[in-house]
Amino acid sequence: MNIIISTIKLLGGVALLIYGMKILSTNLKKISGGKLEKVLISATDNMLKGLLTGILITVATQSSSATTLIVVGLVNSDILKLKSAIPIIMGANIGTTITSQILRLTSIDAGSIISLFTPQTLAPIFIIIGVIMMEANKNKKTTNLGQMIMGIGLLFTGMITMIDMASSFSQLPILSEILSTLSNPILGVLAGATITALLQSSAATVGILQAISTSGIITYASTLPIILGQNIGTCATSIFGCIGGSKNAKRAAAVHLYFNLIGTIIFLIVIYAYQYFIGFPFWNSAIDMGQIANFHTIFNVVSTIILFPFINLIEKLTILTFRDKPGSGDDDEDDESDYVSVLNLLDERFVKMPNIAITNSNTVIEKMIELAEKNYRKSMELLGKFDKKRLEKMQKREDAIDKIEEKVTGFLVEIGNLDLSEQEAKTVTTLLKIESEFEKIGDYSYKFSKIVEDMNDKNAKLSESAYKNCENIYNITEEVILKTIQCFKEKDYKIAIEIEALKEVAEVQKETYRNGHIQRLKNGKCNIESGIAFLEILTICEKIIDHCSNVSIFTTNYMTNESYITKHEFFNKIYQTESKLLKDKLNEYNHKYAI
Repeated sequence: MNIIISTIKLLGGVALLIYGMKILSTNLKKISGGKLEKVLISATDNMLKGLLTGILITVATQSSSATTLIVVGLVNSDILKLKSAIPIIMGANIGTTITSQILRLTSIDAGSIISLFTPQTLAPIFIIIGVIMMEANKNKKTTNLGQMIMGIGLLFTGMITMIDMASSFSQLPILSEILSTLSNPILGVLAGATITALLQSSAATVGILQAISTSGIITYASTLPIILGQNIGTCATSIFGCIGGSKNAKRAAAVHLYFNLIGTIIFLIVIYAYQYFIGFPFWNSAIDMGQIANFHTIFNVVSTIILFPFINLIEKLTILTFRDKPGSGDDDEDDESDYVSVLNLLDERFVKMPNIAITNSNTVIEKMIELAEKNYRKSMELLGKFDKKRLEKMQKREDAIDKIEEKVTGFLVEIGNLDLSEQEAKTVTTLLKIESEFEKIGDYSYKFSKIVEDMNDKNAKLSESAYKNCENIYNITEEVILKTIQCFKEKDYKIAIEIEALKEVAEVQKETYRNGHIQRLKNGKCNIESGIAFLEILTICEKIIDHCSNVSIFTTNYMTNESYITKHEFFNKIYQTESKLLKDKLNEYNHKYAI
């Protein structure tokens, strides 16, 4: 019965250790507000800088798996290049060894002055401070900081619990038999890899070994292969994380696996060759917490030193493992299948990283309007010369726009459900409105092409003057779309004013063209079918310009710290504060598009 109770307490200690790490990592990410990801992205210009960044981020998050998952996600989204990710992953492996070095402090003698700063003393202090900060202050940052501090306390408490319970198992004959079996290097490596894959934490596996070592029942022979194996097992997190990702994401996960696998093979050969021919005098001696921590650190540091000069070869190895399909590099100017790759930016791994998730959503929305603009441009080309194949490609682009809109909407809604800052929440709301407007522009652009198809089927032709009118209103609308894309990308308020000037010019021209169309009908220069098509094209251009105007208003709202303003308030603001610029632009565009 005592053994059952001790087992339950031991497992409880493991759970506290893992939970403490998770709370620490999660709340550090919240406090950083996306800065961790930005730091990783900024570390791409120098290999050594990438290595150091990987170490520091992992020390901060207490999890190499978390760092590697972020890296896999960034590579999946093409934010990080594969080669730049390799040193960061190497650094993450070194950074995770700091946890075992901290946990070894629990072995410091109680009589020492340093014992005042050991986990046994600090654990309850951290938990008390964390709870006070969480309950006494409802500020989000303070609450997150309190949870992070409490996480450190829970991590230490879990370790202390495991150490206290380890002595209960020291006299069990079956445990000694199991541990002696694990002195077989193959079985030891497999056991370490399996346990770590299940726990999803190499630091937790090493922590368990450190706790058991206090009972004096594990030796170097049985412990070293387990430590080597846990470095392979920790790759399971990144391997599972790349499922469904891009080829580069799989390559990044493969980097993590190859690094640890090659390092493990090298260490196994060196250690067991030396043991066979010469022999370690301490091989069958008991190993302690500090020695476990030191070997864990030595393995990762030495593996990095050995493999760091071969980063290019590791990159080539992963590319050979996940090859590109023949012809995948061909570029067809009308092939819009690359929208699939841009959807990788909406990786689920980024949902809990608002800063990166919002930036990626912005990029995907840009792709959406670029596809819509391309369809609009091709519609006019279709009016000049009908081409069935071109129409089919336009249908594919329209399908891509719809799929992007569906995906980005769901992604933004997920982000919106997180605990966001006021500015982040405002940005998510704005992006939801803008992507909806862009999707409508895509719909109308494709509708333009279907009108042209209908004209072709009915053999309806526009008169020369009607075609010139269409060409002119098309040019105005095309400039409005391009200005809208520029306004959205650059967040420039003055471009929004140019869009309003173009909108006014378009409205005047539209009325002029309608009047001219009525006159052509009276004079018999236009038949009913082509006349209806002409009016529909004018309406489509009008609708597109309206949606572009909405985007410029939403973008202006995004740029200010004010509450959302209505269209009426927006127009009043322009006429009151920017009347000269608006007047100058009206004169410029009236002259440019005069017929």
